[in-house]
Amino acid sequence: MSKIPNKYVLTIVCGERARERAKERMERNGEPLPLTKYDKKDTEMKKVFKEILAGKVGYGKDE
Repeated sequence: MSKIPNKYVLTIVCGERARERAKERMERNGEPLPLTKYDKKDTEMKKVFKEILAGKVGYGKDE
C-alpha cells in the first residue's frame, strides 16, 4: 500500500489496468484472461498488482 496508499484509489487503478490488459490482449486476437480464477499461477489481477509494486502503474492528476 506504499505505492498507492488509498485502498479505494488502488481498486480503481487496478480495475482500469485490468481492462487495459484485456483490451491489449483482444487487439492481438487473443482471449482476455479471467480476472480472478484461472488454472495457471498468475491471474490478471495478480499481474496488475505486480505491475503496481514494480512501479510500472501509478496514478495522479496528469494520468
